[in-house]
Amino acid sequence: MNIRMKWAALALASTMAASLAGCSAGTSASNPYGLDEFVMVMIPGEDTEKSVQLRDNMADAMSEALGVKVTTYRATDYSAAVEAMRTGNAQLAYLGPFSYITATERAGAEAVAVQGVKGTDGGYQSYIVVSADSDIETLADLQGKTFAFVDPESASGNVVPCNEILNAVPELGLTFDDLHTDGKFFKSAMFAGSHAGSMQAVIQGNVDAAAVSSSTYENQIEAGNAQEGDLKIIHKSPTIPGSPIAIQKDLPQELKDKVKDFLLSYDNPEYFGDEEGKEPERFIAIEDSAYDYIRELKEKYNLSD
Repeated sequence: MNIRMKWAALALASTMAASLAGCSAGTSASNPYGLDEFVMVMIPGEDTEKSVQLRDNMADAMSEALGVKVTTYRATDYSAAVEAMRTGNAQLAYLGPFSYITATERAGAEAVAVQGVKGTDGGYQSYIVVSADSDIETLADLQGKTFAFVDPESASGNVVPCNEILNAVPELGLTFDDLHTDGKFFKSAMFAGSHAGSMQAVIQGNVDAAAVSSSTYENQIEAGNAQEGDLKIIHKSPTIPGSPIAIQKDLPQELKDKVKDFLLSYDNPEYFGDEEGKEPERFIAIEDSAYDYIRELKEKYNLSD
């Protein structure tokens, strides 16, 4: 199955999955924005009991700041997160860089903030990993191997690593779709559905190599779900702009301003995982133009519906 067929299947699944409760209501003094609740949707990630609680705590604090109940939802896949925003079932979304570009086109998304150290853009990298004892050393060595991508809408788990591989083997004359078609370059390729799943596919021996975000790689090791000796990083991409929090741009400006003010002033050390000796991360402002690099890749490979 090529990538366009997979994207179509994901879009159908996400339409069925986007059952978020974001009902609109009439405006009133107690409900000035016409919303029964303000819904924030997130792309698939590595939820733990603690992370869910910290997210709920932030939602409670945001509810108080906005004067509207804030609820959070973890989407089944990247397309579902975009679809939820497009249909008005979510007003705020924590997206990946590529799914953000899709959301700007389909759902009127507008970048508000990104998590990172002040003075940066919250950037990260795409890693391509193999088993520590693998004889794969370069991107060219991946030919004829099995590979796990993350999701069609993932920047670090699909779009960027594909660009890196295609740039490494120009003599083969491959297309973007060829990397997702069994037998064209890889013996077989799959979508793992999440960065942690992609990483674990290598550790468990289900694939020879995989793409994973640098942040997930580090978090999985820190959480004890993987050991540094389990994997070997054979390639690191250029820096990718951080995953943005985006809001529906047609919401009342007063509400958008309140959301941005809340995020940029949110200062919960436990939420951000402050560590002694490390400069703390917080939500910092981000401009839409920061994602032009991802837009260029989308245009370069004609990655549209």
